[in-house]
Amino acid sequence: MKLNRELMKEMSKKNDAELWDEIRRIAAEKGFSLKDIKPSHEDLEKVRSMLSGNEKINVADAMRLANKYKSGGK
Repeated sequence: MKLNRELMKEMSKKNDAELWDEIRRIAAEKGFSLKDIKPSHEDLEKVRSMLSGNEKINVADAMRLANKYKSGGK
């Protein structure tokens, strides 16, 4: 699955639960396991901002966020 700008913009409009479910589904397709527990609203707002293009994607920040919520991670 390739994330194009239109799909990313649509994802940014989803509510927290829907957005997290979509992120978990995409991660699973790529072989990554994320926790069932939904991230904080603040963390999901950061993701929304990146998806909508309002904020540049900082690879280090994205990795920190991913590691925070991957299964078995803290």
